[in-house]
Amino acid sequence: MALPQVTTPEFFTELPSTKEQIAFRPFLVKEEKMLLMAQQGKDQKEILNVVFNILESCIKTPLEVRKLAPFDLEWLFLQLRAKSVGEVLELKLKHMKEECGGTTDVTINIPDIKVHFPEKKDDVIMMDSNIGIKMRYPSVDMIDPNKFDNPNVEDIFGLLDKCIVNVFDADKVYNEFTSEELTTFLEGLDQNQFQKIVNFFNNTPKIKHEVKYKCAKCGEEVKYNLEGLLDFFS
Repeated sequence: MALPQVTTPEFFTELPSTKEQIAFRPFLVKEEKMLLMAQQGKDQKEILNVVFNILESCIKTPLEVRKLAPFDLEWLFLQLRAKSVGEVLELKLKHMKEECGGTTDVTINIPDIKVHFPEKKDDVIMMDSNIGIKMRYPSVDMIDPNKFDNPNVEDIFGLLDKCIVNVFDADKVYNEFTSEELTTFLEGLDQNQFQKIVNFFNNTPKIKHEVKYKCAKCGEEVKYNLEGLLDFFS
């Protein structure tokens, strides 16, 4: 005889980028086991893939998880973790001072963790007084998990074909163009103009949290900035 199934509660959170209400259930024991195994393996791509799978299973609102911006994905997973396991994260943080290297147990309250938005939203970038581009945030499936927070110039070139919504001037909006046409356009920019695009990627919203603690090994007061999903698996 089949055993009865326990009903799981439903919770809601707000997607940071759009303010859409997202319904989700806590993850189950079988899903927590998957996560713990990925953590033990410490392979960042494997951890991210497990996070994808858990979110796809637990989120009830129709949502393309792999198309989310990194900060949206990180936010949703932290809210899911809080309702599934508890609102306290227990981390082991290494003192980065070379002569110490000690590890300290630190606890963090998930409700204290926030998404930090840039003071000025700059998704429309003017190349000069006449020509500009409209940008979108890269999604998690576009980026190496090691480079969520600090993509280099080569990475940015690879993202632009997917992140430029359109190019416009005073007379027309250009919504359709080939990769070759876009490359020609970008290679025609000067360094100051291209730096504006780099700044867009460097200034995307981020999950950040400053931790202050006393190192268990050397006793020094330490400030450590947790930033991005993988930091919260320390």
